[in-house]
Amino acid sequence: MTRLRRLAIPALAIAALASCRTVLPPIETRYARWLDAGHRAETERYAAFLRGEGLESIVPPMPLSRSARDWKRCRRDEFAVPPEHLQSNMLPTLHLVARLRDEGILDPARARSVYRDPALNECAGGSPGSKHVQNQAIDFDLPDRPDNVTRLCAFWREHGESLGMGLGFYSPTTIHVDTAGYRTWGTDYTRRTSLCLMPEATSTPAPTPT
Repeated sequence: MTRLRRLAIPALAIAALASCRTVLPPIETRYARWLDAGHRAETERYAAFLRGEGLESIVPPMPLSRSARDWKRCRRDEFAVPPEHLQSNMLPTLHLVARLRDEGILDPARARSVYRDPALNECAGGSPGSKHVQNQAIDFDLPDRPDNVTRLCAFWREHGESLGMGLGFYSPTTIHVDTAGYRTWGTDYTRRTSLCLMPEATSTPAPTPT
């Protein structure tokens, strides 16, 4: 067998595997199908609750319903509505997100993970004390912009304590915000790796993250 033929076989195998990958429909289509699969009424009740609090328009309904980035690997729904007894927990966080939006720091439509039930949270690698399980947290994707970290950290330092703001960085463009206490952390879930690192807090671990 010539060297050319030997190289061609793996290439054909890779092409065959690629052709077997499932191509997902657009997220708008997936969301509409999820709503039609028996989730429309609960989604509308949650929206009505937020509307009554004047907060329905802060994060659009579709991104506010996103569960976990690893939903597909975990074989769970991409979207979720928190139980009614947890819905009020989101109110302070939505107020915070509105402040960040008004400052031009983040786009609420880029929310990537909000409420997760305990089983999905465990599968997705969240801690048992995750604020997502309590419907207090939102993870966001940020545009790849050099001032992301500078502006977020400046806001956190100036307003974070009064707002009880938790700010976690999984990368400069992948963040977590909540209102469960003034703290910050980075990739190892401690304060020392936060991109907002303050010199006087180099060894203090953050509370249980995300």
